[in-house]
Amino acid sequence: MDDNFEADSRANDADVNPSVTREDLDKTWIGLGAALEWIALRGQPIPRELYRGREEEADEALVATLADLPSEIAEAIVRGEPEEDRRRLVPVPSGIWRQTATSDFNDSGQPYRLIGTDDDDPWEGAILGVQVGGYRRIQIRSSFILENWSEHELDIETLPISSAVARAKVRRLVEMIVAETPVNLAPISQSEMEYLVRSVLPAAQRDLVRQLHREIYPNPKRGPKGVRNPDRKIRIEKFREELISAELRN
Repeated sequence: MDDNFEADSRANDADVNPSVTREDLDKTWIGLGAALEWIALRGQPIPRELYRGREEEADEALVATLADLPSEIAEAIVRGEPEEDRRRLVPVPSGIWRQTATSDFNDSGQPYRLIGTDDDDPWEGAILGVQVGGYRRIQIRSSFILENWSEHELDIETLPISSAVARAKVRRLVEMIVAETPVNLAPISQSEMEYLVRSVLPAAQRDLVRQLHREIYPNPKRGPKGVRNPDRKIRIEKFREELISAELRN
């Protein structure tokens, strides 16, 4: 952004004006919606045609920055109300950020969605699960927001969420799936392995998952022809939910 950003914005009658000021960040915690607005605007008005792009950049920058933090730090920075118990605020598991879509563009089948504002309070926000529970009334430490997106720096440093997942990370997950597979599900088929891995790491490449599966099961036995036990799909789904929960704890 150049030095004329503020002057140009104030001269435009079609500006989006900020509702979050620097003084609002003097509080210990700030709502997710307010934090995202601050990252996008820094207390400055902005031409309306530029706002949507900056809003999406702010969403991606926050999620990517939190995903890159050690779990003990990330969980000390963000808290929210679990969907299953709206009576209390608890640390949001750090693993959720790696599985959270910030827009339709980077959805990629992610199991969680970032909801920047709340119907009852635009300063609040949520992370809602597609099939599993999420968190509402998300709050973030104000000091973390100011340290990463200062008042006088208008550029948004976006850490892109890569479409490729490191081979070592996928291998670790495949090995964990093999080790944790219940006896009544072993061995996991190639298609089941793809489904389980991509439930946790949606960006994992199918060819890589298949290659790792072949390394672990070099000579897979052919199963009986016909329809598999219908209960198997139910057990696979239960195993998938356990894997997602374990990944969130990590």
